Amino acid sequence: MPATMTKRERLAATIAGRPVDRLPVALWRHFFVEETTAEGLAAAMVRWQETYDWDFLKINPRASYHVEDWGNRYAFSGNPLVEPTLVRACVHTADDFRHLDRLDPKGKAGRSAPVLAEHLAAVAAIRRALGPDVPLLMTVFTPMSIAADLAGGPQDLAALIAQGPAMVHAGLRTITETFAGFAARCLDAGADGIFLATTHCATPANFTLEQYQEFGRPYDLQVLAAVRPAPLNLLHVCRARSLVRQLADYPVALLNWDTAGEGNPTLAEMAAAAPGKGLVGGLDRAFFTQGPPGREALLSQARETSRAMAGLHPGVARPGRGEAGRPFVLASTCAIDTASDPEAVRAVRKFVEQKC
Repeated sequence: MPATMTKRERLAATIAGRPVDRLPVALWRHFFVEETTAEGLAAAMVRWQETYDWDFLKINPRASYHVEDWGNRYAFSGNPLVEPTLVRACVHTADDFRHLDRLDPKGKAGRSAPVLAEHLAAVAAIRRALGPDVPLLMTVFTPMSIAADLAGGPQDLAALIAQGPAMVHAGLRTITETFAGFAARCLDAGADGIFLATTHCATPANFTLEQYQEFGRPYDLQVLAAVRPAPLNLLHVCRARSLVRQLADYPVALLNWDTAGEGNPTLAEMAAAAPGKGLVGGLDRAFFTQGPPGREALLSQARETSRAMAGLHPGVARPGRGEAGRPFVLASTCAIDTASDPEAVRAVRKFVEQKC
C-alpha cells in the first residue's frame, strides 16, 4: 500500500476491502440558486469539490430535473436556503401514465428532453474542470420515485396504483427506458457511476414491501443493468424504516442510508447483512446545522464510527499494518442542509487526515 493514495486508488482499495492510507470521506448538498442552469450547477459542484477535496463528488442536480421534461412545473425562490416548490404535476390519473413519452436528451430515441440534455452537459463540464482523477457519481432517481414525483407525491402515486396498477406499470416502463438510457449517457459524459436514490418510496411509511417488490425493484434493476460496467454505482435508500436490508442485494458497489433514522439498521448490522458491499455514512445530517455543539457531535460520531468499523474495514490503517476487511466511506446519512455550518464540514474533512 502506498503511503499516499489517489482518490481512485483509495476508493478501489476500500471497496475491495484492502488496506488504505486513510478513511475515505464525502459529503454532498444542493445549491438551489446555481443549479437552475447547467453552467451554474457545474460551477457549484466544482467549487464544492475544490474547496473540500472529497474522495468522490456526488453531483447534486436540480432537485426537479427528472420530471421537468414531462411537464412538472416548479417555483424557484431565488433563495439559496429554500428548495423549489411544486406548482403543477403532470400526472393526475392512472391513465396519464400510459401517455408518457419516452424521453431522449438527443431527441433520437424519443421525445427531446432539454433538461436532461442540460444535465448531461453539466456532468461533462464538471469532468473537464476537475480532470480525470476525481471520481464522479451522477444522481439518478429510481423509476418509482420519478413516478411519485410526476403524480405529486408518494401518496398520490399510491392512490393511482390502487386505481389502475397496469397503467402505472406502463408509465414505469417508459420512465425506466428513459432513465436507463440517461444513466448510460452519464457514464459517456464522464461519470464513474450513478447515485441511485429511492427518495420517499422504499419505506413502509408510503408503500408496502410487496408494493415495492412489484413497482420498484424490477425497474431499479433495469436502470442498474444499463450502468453495470461502472465501478462506483451507489444505492441510497432514504427515510426512516427504510427497505435498505431488502434492497442490499442490488448490484452496486456502495450503500448509503439514514443510520440515524428510526427503525433503520446500524452500520455494523448492515456489515453483517450485506457482505461485499461498501458502506457509506455514519454522520447524522441534523448535526451540520447545530453550530459548535453539532460540530462536536459530528466529530464524536466520526470517532465512534471509525472505531466501530475498525475491525470490519481497512479504514485508517497506517502503512504497513493495514488489515483487509470491511469497506467503509465516512459520509452523511443524506444530503446535508444548505444551511450547514462550513466549520462543521471542514471539521469532518480534517478528521480523516488526522486518522492516518
